[in-house]
Amino acid sequence: MARISAAALEAFLARIYEAAGLPAADAAACAAQTVDAELRGIASHGCIRVGAFVERLRTGTINPRPAIATVVDLPAYALLDGDRGMSAVVGRRAMDLAMAKAGAAGIGAVAVRRVSHTGHVGYFAAMALARRMVGIALSSATANLAPWGGAERLIGNNPLAIAIPSRQAYPVVFDMATSKVARGYVLVAAKSGDPIPEGWALDESGSPTTDAGRAAAGTMLPLGEHKGYGLALVLGLLTNALSGNPPEAAQPDWLETDREFLLSMLLVAVDPVRCLGEDYEGAVDTVVERIKWSRLAPGFDEIRIPGEGAHRRRRDALASGIALAPAVERELDEVATRLGVAQLRA
Repeated sequence: MARISAAALEAFLARIYEAAGLPAADAAACAAQTVDAELRGIASHGCIRVGAFVERLRTGTINPRPAIATVVDLPAYALLDGDRGMSAVVGRRAMDLAMAKAGAAGIGAVAVRRVSHTGHVGYFAAMALARRMVGIALSSATANLAPWGGAERLIGNNPLAIAIPSRQAYPVVFDMATSKVARGYVLVAAKSGDPIPEGWALDESGSPTTDAGRAAAGTMLPLGEHKGYGLALVLGLLTNALSGNPPEAAQPDWLETDREFLLSMLLVAVDPVRCLGEDYEGAVDTVVERIKWSRLAPGFDEIRIPGEGAHRRRRDALASGIALAPAVERELDEVATRLGVAQLRA
């Protein structure tokens, strides 16, 4: 696959989002989140999502200029209504507010309701690292996961990300969905015509499938079987129920772009200096170094810390460019042409 620089891709996506109706600053924020996903190797939440975002902006199921409202404001907690806005816009504001509250109270939490697909949630958690805070991001999702033992899509594969500062070459960033893999990887495979591994998904009848198209219409499987199901359930209760957002089962499929699609988030920031008053990063480094230099199991040449692989991929992609699947690049160019924007490599 031919590579493109992160700067060129980000500028291109900003032009697409602006042509689709977003203000310039908001278009840049959305492009930055998308490119960060691609840099870290999280293609499931990168450019594969752009076409649906643009189509939702066209149909009005995303509001390009939301009037973000404060519903509840407490010393260490707030609830925002995102007015159907892009999550890269509303989520950034919410994490900024959570960090401001953490700076005053030691911890700050902001719930958000009625936002679009939240995308790469690790992006929001990692915002806290710039202020040497711990960042936590939870998100709901459309119902694309069956409860353990069931075959009906009732629960979102609700993601969780935690970013922890350290003085190592990279911070600790744990970012996961509660399905065995993010559904976006199934969508990428379906677009490219590739099969998926066994154990990722069920088809519409509830039978295991390796056909990505049938899996996209069916149900993702939870990680860790009943444990992943339980985790997905409680994350939904910490996002939708806490914010007053409709539950996952009430949401349409993300790809049904003419139907309103409203998710929720819970963003938390913790200021270790105010909470602990001691060298938190030093304590993190002690744990990380002990793990990194511990005895290896047979067949392994290193132990990685969560986020280390993504950090390396980002470093390499910044140097050598981002590789986009040909089918994804073709779709981006089609979107650009419809919007009157020059194609990616023009």
